[in-house]
Amino acid sequence: MERKFGVATKAIIKNKEGKYLVIYKSDTEEINPNEIDIPGGRMKFGENAEESLRREVDEEIGIKIKILKPSRVWGFVKDNLHLVGITFLTEFVSGGFRLSGEHTNYEWIDKEKIISGDYPEWIKEEFKKL
Repeated sequence: MERKFGVATKAIIKNKEGKYLVIYKSDTEEINPNEIDIPGGRMKFGENAEESLRREVDEEIGIKIKILKPSRVWGFVKDNLHLVGITFLTEFVSGGFRLSGEHTNYEWIDKEKIISGDYPEWIKEEFKKL
């Protein structure tokens, strides 16, 4: 079995109304299909973290963001994949939403609803760090 290692970037995106963007994965996703998510993905060779994040957000949902600061460093090992990630706090700047085939829906949601709601622990941890 080939072991894989990767680095990913994720965006917590806040809008002017103080709500945060969440997206929902399609059933074809490799990691946690059909679950809630935040935009982002794996870095490509030669990219820096900010370039990777802007590219992934544009590819997945078609919007522009302003990166404010890193908010969390995380990682996991699942089967033959070891992934390390950096989550950034960002602001929505512009663009119309265009979901890629990786996701089926999106919504703007209150931070408190995510922390207290019936959501996976990893996403609660992301929002607790804000």
